[in-house]
Amino acid sequence: MTAFARRHPSVNFIFFAFVLLLTMLTEHPAIALTSLLCAVCFAYLCVGGRRLLRQLRLIVPLMVLAGLLNPLTSHLGETVLFRFPWGSVCTLEAVLYGTFAAVRLAAVLFWFVCWNAVITSDKFLYLFGGVFPSLSLTLCMGLRFVPRLLHRMHEVSQAQKCLHPNAKGLRHAGRVVSVTVTWALESALDTANSMKGRGYGLRGKTAYSPFRFGARDGIALAWIVLLGAAALMGRFCGWFAFAFYPSLDGAHSFRTVICAACFGVLAAYPLISEGKEALVWRTSR
Repeated sequence: MTAFARRHPSVNFIFFAFVLLLTMLTEHPAIALTSLLCAVCFAYLCVGGRRLLRQLRLIVPLMVLAGLLNPLTSHLGETVLFRFPWGSVCTLEAVLYGTFAAVRLAAVLFWFVCWNAVITSDKFLYLFGGVFPSLSLTLCMGLRFVPRLLHRMHEVSQAQKCLHPNAKGLRHAGRVVSVTVTWALESALDTANSMKGRGYGLRGKTAYSPFRFGARDGIALAWIVLLGAAALMGRFCGWFAFAFYPSLDGAHSFRTVICAACFGVLAAYPLISEGKEALVWRTSR
């Protein structure tokens, strides 16, 4: 567990809300690139190198697809690079906007990888269980359902191969799917009956929570809100304005640099927190 993941759930949630909102709403290339670099580094700390490579196998093809799709469908721009065999032109501005869209898409996906590692099911229930108890439980069960279903399907497939070594094709797949779906329905009913028996969602019912909002959480939340508010101000005041069509044109004022620096520090906050913890640990030794 990283140092940032040990912070209060509200600190984690507000950080991801600011970073994802700014990454999706801002169309400045510097913001998208900074967000992607920080997201990849933080994802490496959260999930490790092997799992990060698995994520890259899925995200990189999406980046390539997003980067190639825009020049094929959009022919705006002043700088013509070449013509396609069917007569349409490929412009430099369309290529650059496709690259920017691919970078922004990858940044959002990597931030959600970090979200999945930091915002666990107990944190999610702590944040939203009191306001939306049924919806929170349903979402948590749904997020856990897919990996558990794939794991159980693999177990059932191995067991069926032991019972029927020569079974292949649709018959084998039908047995695996039937057993897995039956198990999933039984597990869902047992979970629902268990939660109902424990009085989940009743008014006035108290619940134990291991999370306590301390002074360090307050300082971290203050920094995140301050940096996020400064970056959002730059976004809504037009200081991050950048146009790809018909030619490249963007804001490059001193205020743009200050707000971009605020976003960079905000996106790198988990990395800074981890580095600070490592420095304190080595100093203490």
